Amino acid sequence: MVFSDIKHMFGNIAKSLTKKTDLKSLLGDLSGILDAQDSEVFVVRGKGCEVLFANTKAEGRLYTEEGYAAKCKVSFAKHFPGLCANCPYGGVEKEKGIKVFEIEDTSKSTYSAKCNVINWIDGKPAAIFMLRDITSELELKERLFALAYIDQLTGVPNRQRLKDDFTALEEKIARDELKGVVALFDIDNFKAVNDTYGHNMGDLVLSRLAGYLENDRNFAGHLYRLGGDEFVLLYTDAPDRFNTDDDLTSHYNQLLSNVLRDYTLPNIELKCTLSIGVTIFPKHGVTLSEILRKADIAMYQAKESGRNQVVFFEARYDSAQKFKDMYINIQPVLLSTGKTFGYELIDSGEGQDEDEQTVPLREFNRTLDALGLNDIESKFHYFISYSKQLLNPAVLKNLPKDKFIVQVHLPDIDLQEDINTFVELRNNGYKLALTGFGRDTYTQDLLEIASYIKFSEGDSNLSAQKRIIALNQKIRFIAANVDSTADFQKAKETGFNLFQGYYFSQPAVGQKTKELSPLKINYFRLLKLSSTNDYMDFREISQIVSADVALSYKLLRILNSAAVGLRNVSSISNAVTYMGEESLKKWIAVLALRGIAEDKPLELVRLSLIRARFGELLAPCFRIKRNPQQVFMVGMLSLLHIALEMSKEQLLDEIPVAFDIRESLLTKTGIYSDILSFFENYEYANWEGVSMYVAENQLDSSYVNDAYITSVKWYNDLVK
Repeated sequence: MVFSDIKHMFGNIAKSLTKKTDLKSLLGDLSGILDAQDSEVFVVRGKGCEVLFANTKAEGRLYTEEGYAAKCKVSFAKHFPGLCANCPYGGVEKEKGIKVFEIEDTSKSTYSAKCNVINWIDGKPAAIFMLRDITSELELKERLFALAYIDQLTGVPNRQRLKDDFTALEEKIARDELKGVVALFDIDNFKAVNDTYGHNMGDLVLSRLAGYLENDRNFAGHLYRLGGDEFVLLYTDAPDRFNTDDDLTSHYNQLLSNVLRDYTLPNIELKCTLSIGVTIFPKHGVTLSEILRKADIAMYQAKESGRNQVVFFEARYDSAQKFKDMYINIQPVLLSTGKTFGYELIDSGEGQDEDEQTVPLREFNRTLDALGLNDIESKFHYFISYSKQLLNPAVLKNLPKDKFIVQVHLPDIDLQEDINTFVELRNNGYKLALTGFGRDTYTQDLLEIASYIKFSEGDSNLSAQKRIIALNQKIRFIAANVDSTADFQKAKETGFNLFQGYYFSQPAVGQKTKELSPLKINYFRLLKLSSTNDYMDFREISQIVSADVALSYKLLRILNSAAVGLRNVSSISNAVTYMGEESLKKWIAVLALRGIAEDKPLELVRLSLIRARFGELLAPCFRIKRNPQQVFMVGMLSLLHIALEMSKEQLLDEIPVAFDIRESLLTKTGIYSDILSFFENYEYANWEGVSMYVAENQLDSSYVNDAYITSVKWYNDLVK
């Protein structure tokens, strides 16, 4: 319930009183409604601070040691120091309209507060306060922030924080208002230290290094840990600080040379020195991925030149690249009803050998980077691969374990050595999902610690799966690779509870066209009007929307969402003024897609819109530029025929899309057909096909990965 709704409630009470309705009964009903909002609501008036109304949740604060006190100064103001300063009757001139602020009570709990002036039931003004305890929310956000942005071992900012900090600089760099350096370094002989003396000793070396740098004013606040033993120092300068690039190079060469020390611990014979590679921006690049790539090349030049030295990047070094393509796909896991249970993060590094120089995305801190804090606070569960970081004390303390399911691939583990670790995970509150569950790994010990078991094609035969499912009713079983309605039906009959795959995006066998319901016809009419190449008929659009209250609400909600970036849009004409015709076309099409597919699995809409946004972000980056608006429509319309239970031909006979869009959807030779193939490769985690497409179109693989994550978060903002 929004604050303005409460004002309307009080207005309705005043109207009801004219009909001789009992005031006490009405206020009692209102208090019940407001209590359901989990907020304390009260109304005060005048210099005497008389409390005119308090809902049940707030009423307890009116009782003091002296008894019941219907005065704010001796009740609410005593509990909330600083409340008077935010009250219209506090004696200080205040701004008009709704005032939003945070305030602590005497127990140091934090509340989100709103205050406004309303007309009370007697027609005279009064101040209404609405306070909600957000202490636990803030604590959770702080813990998640620490997990997402702070390296748990060293306490310094991590890779995601570096990305965010650098993104904030990009606009100034592009305008030549900022220059600086990125120094990438790792520890010489670090892998040998780990292999010889153990990971605990390696962790001590990392902590000692980070602690030394953070205690030096020249490096404190500039340090980030990328992962493993790789760190970055980031410095920025005004463009006129140095007369030439040689002056800048000389300054930072001298500064960074102070880092060249031996960080070896006592009783270790191997020297733990540093090799540092440095790039200058914007001279060597303007994107973080390009700058890090070149810094990495310079760092390996430092190693080849004898280690324990600083090397600045030069074009002649650019012959090899260490960084490999890295992608992530977030695949849905569905209930038998088609509703979403959660998501699994599929990483292009899965299955690769790990060493101390490689930090794959399945490491927990980068999993959080990919999901984002807002997504973690959603109602869904997330399947993540097992990582030793999950038993890190900081992770155990802060991680909301009800959100994450730890996935263990049985062929990759030694059961005798690792079973105790998985028991420890379970005892710490984690739920475990076992994959690769075949005849050789079927043990009672595993069944006792598993909450989920996933069967993929080839794990065991169907009769064996049926038997295991029937004998273990307390475990939830996941069917993988469910990519057709036939697969889905077979998995249901076998007894599976959860289904992972894209069966919902495939047409049913022998599917016949169904007539649209009266409600969906309005959405379909909107889609046709927004897909035209001609000028949009806003009068007809307005008539369709205004005739349907639900449509009006949904359109305005989309336009006011974080994904669109507008606020206080109250009409289509207002939206046109702010957005322009092309942008409004897109958002009306989004609304129509959601309305048409509302009785289908939500993932059908999610997949379509992520495709649309993903393609739109990539379109300007192709070797041969693509039209972002048309790419958006191709992605959005690519699965619409499934939602409407039509053939593609029937759908496109009804919708007047541009020729290029039509040809791309109907054939493999349209100018956007290759993008549709790329979408499918990405969704099915066919990383070899993805990498080939990225190389052929001269795309930046890091940007592709970031664009996908951005598209997922964009969708999440859209549906809040």
